[in-house]
Amino acid sequence: MEPFLCEYSIGKSSRTVSSERNRSMNMRIKIPAVLALLFALNGFSLLPQTADAATFPILGTLHAGNRPEAMAVDTQTHMLYIAYESPGQVVGFNGLSGLVSWHNTLGDVATDVQVDSETHRVFVAAITYQQRKSVLAVLDGATGTLIYTVPIPTGDDAIALDTQRHIVYVSNPDAGNVTAFTFAGGWAGNTLQTQATQLHFGPHPQGIVVNSNTARLYVADTSTHVVTVVDETNNKTLATIPVGETPLQPLQINQKTGNIYVVCSTSQEVDVIDGKTNRVIQRIPVSPYPEGLAVNTATGRIYVADEGDRENSQGPHDSGMTITVINGQSFAPLGTLQVGQAPDGVAADPALHRIYVATENSNAVVEISDSTDMPLQGVAPINEVQAAHAAIQLLQAAIVVTFLLMLATFVGATLGALSPRWRARGSPQKLPDGEPSRPQQHSLPQ
Repeated sequence: MEPFLCEYSIGKSSRTVSSERNRSMNMRIKIPAVLALLFALNGFSLLPQTADAATFPILGTLHAGNRPEAMAVDTQTHMLYIAYESPGQVVGFNGLSGLVSWHNTLGDVATDVQVDSETHRVFVAAITYQQRKSVLAVLDGATGTLIYTVPIPTGDDAIALDTQRHIVYVSNPDAGNVTAFTFAGGWAGNTLQTQATQLHFGPHPQGIVVNSNTARLYVADTSTHVVTVVDETNNKTLATIPVGETPLQPLQINQKTGNIYVVCSTSQEVDVIDGKTNRVIQRIPVSPYPEGLAVNTATGRIYVADEGDRENSQGPHDSGMTITVINGQSFAPLGTLQVGQAPDGVAADPALHRIYVATENSNAVVEISDSTDMPLQGVAPINEVQAAHAAIQLLQAAIVVTFLLMLATFVGATLGALSPRWRARGSPQKLPDGEPSRPQQHSLPQ
């Protein structure tokens, strides 16, 4: 077993960062205007690039693989299951002993992991690129033993469980469908059988969650920016709820209140849906480009990973450093806590008062004490960073428009200057004494 390493990597000193900023400023002054324009088009980042973390409330840091992403907690055994992007392995970490119990590699990338806390079965979506296939794998939560696999569409698959009806839903935004796997006889045994049903709820479904108590399935589409509410008993659509831009996996549900939480990355907010009325009752501003989310049902707090990188961005990649803590009753942001580079997945263990954060670019999972004394930065920086990012986006758009107008003006002026010459070349020229402008053709002697 591997211990939960109580270590934390601190970034560069403020003096080093300050000197680098001064050198960077001097270089910017010296570069030509055209390069400055291109630099502006590439974007800026106002997010901090260092993390100065005190011991409390961070209890420890686990290094067990590269680029941890999705996580799930068995609330009965207090096992934490971590899906890694590189390699595609799943790690079982015992939250009571602080030791890694097992790890199992299932492919090149593990895109999602969920757990049933009653049967202690772990469900993983994993991709193998060389074979160009993806599978839904069922593991024993105590040992990591592989029990069952079934093919699923290849892509950024996400998982949701109906633990009462023993249905696993797998969303695939690339294929544009949701596959419902019904486990005949349940999934507690070692011999499993499934029946697959293809469902369609929008062109790019990704975020997905189930309320097993009400038999309601919630599917978020990243391109249409809506959440579809589905009746599990007949797979019919009950409602479509407009939400913020680019709702992502995971959707989370508070089983006590029935509220559904939707992380909207591009609009930089968390939308709260009332499960009874199917309406958005709150839009909570968070730091730029959030991704992961967890709800601690014991304290009512909501934790959002501020990844800081635009989903599917092709340009320069920024990296967030914080999680945002939200009051689950008033929905007021309480503040932020620095945890590491590019926080992604978040999971909560209410009984242990533990929050786990996967910091993707730090290749670490951070264990945090969910204490009311948690030292948080004020909520003002959230609004300031959002305003700054909005201003930068407007500035970038203005620069693009200005550049295009300058280019159009330059092309127009060039064409205007060359146009008289082209017209002169195309018109016949008169020579003195009525001579034709073209030479006379003479036939060769016979």
